[in-house]
Amino acid sequence: MFGTIGHVRIKDGHESALTDLMDEWRASIRPRVPGTFLNLFGRSVDRPGEAVFVALAEDEPTYRTLADMPEQDAWYRRLLDHIEAEPDWEDVELEYRQD
Repeated sequence: MFGTIGHVRIKDGHESALTDLMDEWRASIRPRVPGTFLNLFGRSVDRPGEAVFVALAEDEPTYRTLADMPEQDAWYRRLLDHIEAEPDWEDVELEYRQD
């Protein structure tokens, strides 16, 4: 699987709005991404106010297709309203195994 890990600092008072935005992504954009996709979102245990997300597509071409979607870009720009700065990105290639 190919995708990204992102770290963000949530603006004070924006946690609920950010959670709603993540739910909206699952409902409106995820169905347009073909194939297997893993999306995780949570909060750091050791760094209050920091959130972490993992977005993995089945392969790099699928991930790039998502990244190029105008809907994804518009959603991302709305995300920026709820975080203090651009996310720290780490593109990754991971293998998913379920034991």
